[in-house]
Amino acid sequence: MGYFQVEAKPYILPSEQHANDNLGDTKCLADWTEFEIPKGAARLIGMTVVYRGKNGADVTPTDFEIIWAKGDPDGTAPTSLATVATVVGVPTAGSPPWFNNILGKTYVDASLMTNDGDLTYLNVLSIPEGETDFADTGRFVNPFPGNLVLQGEPNSGSSVGYDKLYCAIIAKDTHTWGASTIAVDGISPTTGKTLTVKTVAANIMFAPGDVLYDENDRLMGTVKSVDSATQITMEDNLSNASVDDAVLYNASPIKLILSFEQ
Repeated sequence: MGYFQVEAKPYILPSEQHANDNLGDTKCLADWTEFEIPKGAARLIGMTVVYRGKNGADVTPTDFEIIWAKGDPDGTAPTSLATVATVVGVPTAGSPPWFNNILGKTYVDASLMTNDGDLTYLNVLSIPEGETDFADTGRFVNPFPGNLVLQGEPNSGSSVGYDKLYCAIIAKDTHTWGASTIAVDGISPTTGKTLTVKTVAANIMFAPGDVLYDENDRLMGTVKSVDSATQITMEDNLSNASVDDAVLYNASPIKLILSFEQ
């Protein structure tokens, strides 16, 4: 028996972060996000949520619930839970529904979790040992950590020895990232890797590994380094030419750090 830790970075549609008017109670914040664990069943024993706010400022997180699932038997992701910023609806006709993929859920009650406002540029929530998982009705659901075992479909991982799991997020209160003001400064072509920004210092907004899009969901790329307050270097050439004054967003402002026992 041993322990391991993985990260999941749910994709929250940048245009919806920008619009700032649809990410309320019961709406989908993120559709299925893939992550991998060592092959076999594993017990989720802890979770830390890194929650980044607008313009690199401290933020007060609000509640959400995480739905955990396995993939389809053919190794693909479950059918879409919902379009971001809409409620969960009827599965697409002709596609296998996600019903049988569900493995469990975790309700993240921000008011009950450790809330660290001292970090200035983000907020960190951790479910402490012995904390409980409450539904939004306030009724007891199950103890956490310790009572949720996750197991993917056999041989579903990208390599031998790993299996794929998925998580999706549903808002249980309004989440606010909109009206960010960090913007592209000038036009950068797809023949280069650098992006120039203005208005807000890049080094308090972004970090290596962040996947950046503009307000119109145009992919810029994955951050390799934040060189200064005004310059970002991507891992590869820009996926799309930048648009002057377009606002930039990190596609995963919520990161889940998951601790397992196996």
